[in-house]
Amino acid sequence: MLPCRVGAPRKYLKIQSAEMHAGYTLNISVSPMRERLMIDVKNNSGVHMSTLWRWIFFTCAAHCVVACATVNQSPALAPSGNSGASVNSVAKSAPPVATEVAPPVVRPPALWDGSAVTWEELRPLLAERAGASVLEELFLERQLDQMLKARKLNVTAELLLTEERELVASLSDDPARAIVLLSELRAAQGLGEKRWKSLLKRNSAMRLLVQNDVKVTPDAVEALMDAAHGPKRQCRVMALPNLKMCAEARARLDAGEPFGEVAADLSTDRSASRGGLVLPVSRLDPTWPSSFRQTLWSLQKDGVSAPVLIDNGYVFIRFENEIPGDVTTSPDTRAVAERAVRRGQERIYMENLAKQLRQAQRNVTIFDDSLLDGWTRVRNVAR
Repeated sequence: MLPCRVGAPRKYLKIQSAEMHAGYTLNISVSPMRERLMIDVKNNSGVHMSTLWRWIFFTCAAHCVVACATVNQSPALAPSGNSGASVNSVAKSAPPVATEVAPPVVRPPALWDGSAVTWEELRPLLAERAGASVLEELFLERQLDQMLKARKLNVTAELLLTEERELVASLSDDPARAIVLLSELRAAQGLGEKRWKSLLKRNSAMRLLVQNDVKVTPDAVEALMDAAHGPKRQCRVMALPNLKMCAEARARLDAGEPFGEVAADLSTDRSASRGGLVLPVSRLDPTWPSSFRQTLWSLQKDGVSAPVLIDNGYVFIRFENEIPGDVTTSPDTRAVAERAVRRGQERIYMENLAKQLRQAQRNVTIFDDSLLDGWTRVRNVAR
């Protein structure tokens, strides 16, 4: 407090400086000039003019002291009639107080025996191990997104759920067994949560894109129903690369050697270790060439065919026995067959589409050396 006494009676003029916000108050004891003059004139009518001028001088001097004190306390404050606004202006213009921020804690991806495994050493190894496959999946997903957008199609959550159910059901008819097989499949192929969802999305997208190409014909449905429920024939086969080998095999058969033994010695088919025995074949089974099926179903029991020309050589066929089929012809059976035909065609078209899109992945720029190395090696092998 800076009291400034000028005569009596006294009145206190309270001046609030720019530092008022901090609790600073300046009190000046000054008699207002106008009131002082009235008192002097009333009580001392005979006062000289010199006395009057003396009071005026002291009053002005007091005001000057107040002004100087205010300026010294807040040199940056502009004069204003609103002292509250001045205080707020000073408070707002004050520089922010710097606070110390703790640095973020960066944890390594793994520890072994107290030793950190850093991303710097882990990332290039991961890129070499699986970077090319993951990149291919990402590129394929972008290609499919472009195709879906061009055709104004959308992969919904319902389609993703259906895709997952179909995939699980295809592993086994037993739901519990299917779940176990799915877990083993995902573990073997490194399909974590993110890659698993991406796989479902890609499959759903491709299935959606090939729908116009799928044609479920009555003949295809009948063939599948025959393969599932019709009569089947058990047989042995002996695949040979040329007619010279066929002549040698025929000579041994005519000499009385069992078909299974000759097949085990000469056949190039993987069934040779079983003496040429293969799974039962239906009359319309599409997994076997038509020439093979027609020959098999024309044989008598224990009969051996002449060499039958197939794609990669010749084959002898021996008819072992016939397995009768069931007579199930319910609407549900046909619906299941139609669904199986559709799924089979979808799978073929989806594989072809994926192959075409992978071959079209040429406009690729890879900056990471480890990724580029893995990508180049995989592409060279694919050629």
